[in-house]
Amino acid sequence: MDHKEKIITALSLPYCHQINDLNKKTNISMSYLREKLDELITEERIYKKGENYYIYKKGIIDIKDKGFGFIKVEGEETDYFVSENDIMGSFTGDEVGFYVLPKIGNQKLDTGIVVKVITRAKDKIYGKLVVKKSKTGISYLVISHDSKFDLKANVKEENLNGAVPDNLVVAKITKYAGPKTEAIIEKVVGHKDDPGVDISLIALQYGFELEFPEDAMKQAIDTPIDVKLEDYPNRKDFTNEVIITIDGEEAKDFDDAVNVKILENGNYQLGVHIADVSEYVTMDSPLDVEAFRRGTSVYLADRVIPMLPHKLSNGICSLNEGVNRLVLSCVMEIDNKGNLVNYEICEGVIKSSHRMTYSKINKMLTDNDQDLITEYSDIYEMIKNMYELSQIIRDRRTKKGALDFDAPEFKISLNDKGEPTEFVLRTRGVGELLIEDFMLTANETVAYHMDIMHLPCVYRVHEAPEQERLENTFNFIRTLGFNIKTVKKILPKVIQDTMNEVKGKPEYYVVNQMMLRSMMKAKYDPKNLGHYGLAFQYYCHFTSPIRRYPDLMVHRLVKTLLINPKNFDEDFTFYQSILSEVSLQSSVQERKAVECERDVNDMLMAMYMSNYIGQSYEGVINSITSFGMFVSLSNGIEGLIHISNMNGYFTYNEKSMTLSNGKVTYKIGEKVNIVVYDTNKKERRVDFVLESDYANFRGEQK
Repeated sequence: MDHKEKIITALSLPYCHQINDLNKKTNISMSYLREKLDELITEERIYKKGENYYIYKKGIIDIKDKGFGFIKVEGEETDYFVSENDIMGSFTGDEVGFYVLPKIGNQKLDTGIVVKVITRAKDKIYGKLVVKKSKTGISYLVISHDSKFDLKANVKEENLNGAVPDNLVVAKITKYAGPKTEAIIEKVVGHKDDPGVDISLIALQYGFELEFPEDAMKQAIDTPIDVKLEDYPNRKDFTNEVIITIDGEEAKDFDDAVNVKILENGNYQLGVHIADVSEYVTMDSPLDVEAFRRGTSVYLADRVIPMLPHKLSNGICSLNEGVNRLVLSCVMEIDNKGNLVNYEICEGVIKSSHRMTYSKINKMLTDNDQDLITEYSDIYEMIKNMYELSQIIRDRRTKKGALDFDAPEFKISLNDKGEPTEFVLRTRGVGELLIEDFMLTANETVAYHMDIMHLPCVYRVHEAPEQERLENTFNFIRTLGFNIKTVKKILPKVIQDTMNEVKGKPEYYVVNQMMLRSMMKAKYDPKNLGHYGLAFQYYCHFTSPIRRYPDLMVHRLVKTLLINPKNFDEDFTFYQSILSEVSLQSSVQERKAVECERDVNDMLMAMYMSNYIGQSYEGVINSITSFGMFVSLSNGIEGLIHISNMNGYFTYNEKSMTLSNGKVTYKIGEKVNIVVYDTNKKERRVDFVLESDYANFRGEQK
């Protein structure tokens, strides 16, 4: 070990910070020790504070709601704890320099103290402009609307750029300096009372904008508005076939259409026809550059922030009823056991016969609605065949061990003021399920073909979970009273059987969430790693090129390398070189969209429940931590019962995930009666208290 490493090792010991201590521990001469300490300071490996020396590191800080934080250093497994007093004006995501305090006694946490912010994660503030009047005059402040980035920035009058007090704005930070932080207003989002302006601000915070760049809009405007068959002699003509779209009532863009036939041999022919967006959004064009940046369409309560302009997504790229549209089709022959017998992937032209909705399909197939059956008599037999085929496909997938985490989704209704008025559970009927089955089948078939042909592709992958995490989840399920067998290896079929065992029980939602958390996250990847949850060896996203960039890229790959390989070698090399970046960007943007949607929903929940403070509800405990219990109501709204608001002294049992005070024990999945105590729109938080504690709790607060 060289002298520098000896010094670093010694600095990790308790009570070894001063030069005399280091001299004794390392046996390095004092003059040479001083020289090496100076070199280590220059190399930023140690930090000197007064007469003390400490190990110095750099990492990314994550600040929690309570004010303290943790710093993650690349290549190290353990994070460093930082107290609220030692974060030195840093915010979540900032790269910071910090020194490490050696552990003393039985101390478990590695502790750091931030000494400087190296790189700021954020250079913009999203919030409300306010005016401050004082004896010295008028000044302006932008106050952040994000509680995780709780910053105020001063704005000079000449930098208001048309903003007035009570506007919600986007401002660029020009100087970080605590209370003297300065910013310039870049964009006025709207007045604080404008309907939905809070949602717009959150979307902008995540980088999702309604407006498209000028060059992208020009390309969209210049796009053709109709399709003439004679212009596409090399495409397969499906316009005389009965093909339909099936979507939700409120859908405005239709990127997939389907049809089913019974062949002479008794097999089913399933046609999945997807809008050929790549015909109009060409590689590296302004529309493509913007679609790549966005990565996905984002669905937020009362709006959609599209990946492509409405001129395309609702126009030429939408498979509207009764008009010719270009498609990329996957036509598959499937036997009565769900096996893929044959398939063709081709460019085509279709003319949708009907714009069907899930509710109409459900009424025909589930409710036997005779009026609708008569109205759509020309396609009713095909719809029945579709249902039969979807059942066969689903049964085959289930037998292979596919997992169906039926996580509840809620539709949020807003009034004309942008205020939430209702949270309603979305249900999936046979119409939704059969479209899901057909899209999964097409995605699997395209991925299979690209893989066996050894062609570049963007796969949708879901890797197998860690067995240890699964075992912990199964142990937890047993604590809920379910008799789950112990097996050497937890395979998808075991998970499937367990979920079926719990289905219909009060604990189902909680178990479903726990099982989901034990899974790996799905992502995009140029390598075919399979899809664990769907039990597919091959899987990609092919069926939604209007709203997902990976689908658009898969279309390009199919057309350029498979259907029309004019410059195969050159294109092969090019696409192979960019797919890692495409996969990463698409995965990142997908996660951002999910987080953005979650933040919007949490804010709307807090707004909605602010009207019901003092109201009682029955809920289910879906999570327990050392600081309290999270309870979900039947409308999907979740609130926290903080441990400090519970009557008595409760202790947390990490193994059983319970809270107990010796007399009563609360466990996950248990029903409890709660009262809405408080809400916070900025922190996107809803607070509950137990109904049995409310009278005492309310009295203490007076």
